[in-house]
Amino acid sequence: MKLKYWIQAARLRTLPLSMSGIIVGGALSYAYSVAFFDGCVFALLMLTTVLLQILSNFANDVGDYQHGADNAERIGPQRGLQTGGLSPIEMKRGVAVAAILSFAVGVVMLAVAFGFDTNFWAFLVFGVLTIISALRYTMGRNPYGYRGLGDVMVFVFFGMATTIGSFYIISKTIVWQAVLLGFGIGFLSMGVLNINNMRDAETDKKTGKRTIIVKFGTRFGQIYHLCLCVLGVAAFVVVLTVWRLWLGLLLIGVPSVLLINHGVKIYNCKNLKTIDPELKKLSLSTFWLVLMFAVTLFYTISTI
Repeated sequence: MKLKYWIQAARLRTLPLSMSGIIVGGALSYAYSVAFFDGCVFALLMLTTVLLQILSNFANDVGDYQHGADNAERIGPQRGLQTGGLSPIEMKRGVAVAAILSFAVGVVMLAVAFGFDTNFWAFLVFGVLTIISALRYTMGRNPYGYRGLGDVMVFVFFGMATTIGSFYIISKTIVWQAVLLGFGIGFLSMGVLNINNMRDAETDKKTGKRTIIVKFGTRFGQIYHLCLCVLGVAAFVVVLTVWRLWLGLLLIGVPSVLLINHGVKIYNCKNLKTIDPELKKLSLSTFWLVLMFAVTLFYTISTI
């Protein structure tokens, strides 16, 4: 059946991380303006982000297949195009459908949030740029993912934009906590890409995919990865400490330890070809961290 190949192409283990920024932005907006929190807008934000992540994953499959990066030597999970489970035409149609759905749901979300004021048109332009960026990561001529710019895209669109953007769309304002936590989610999102790049460094080098790891080496990638994990956790610790939410620090304790331990494990790993299972651990630990942060804010507001 084709369904299993589509599920593989969607890369379900990356979806919790894509939702993390929206959850953080939503929780912050709830804490700042309970009376104005719009659950419908929040739900539409979640759906839009998941669709954009799936679009990015589909487009990545097409691009890497076209450029030869997904070949028999690749270490990570087998892709639908790589195994022949899906044809290039089918995958391109999947990209088109995901792009259309992302755009359509995004337009509805913005209309519900803003009507058709200046904010609507500004975010609509940004949304179109996000879709184009997802497509251009590995697809087409000279994709930026093959020039070592994938980390920047992940940081901007799946870190800063999801967190700060969702906070602004719901609350119509910006606060420093949203910015700092946007950095935190951005760093942890970059960590997921970094695991992929360390794992696939050899095949990427052969196929001309000049990721940060190919440019600077795997040891740099290990140090870089540990820094991303530490800085990602630190952002949440700083916000909770400034707010003196000691219960929150306790609740994020376990996922924070798991994330730091994950970073240390990658830092000390002698064979980076074996690190693929760590991607799921990083994604789920980040999601756990975010949920505990959200629970802290909801509990705090409910007891005031």
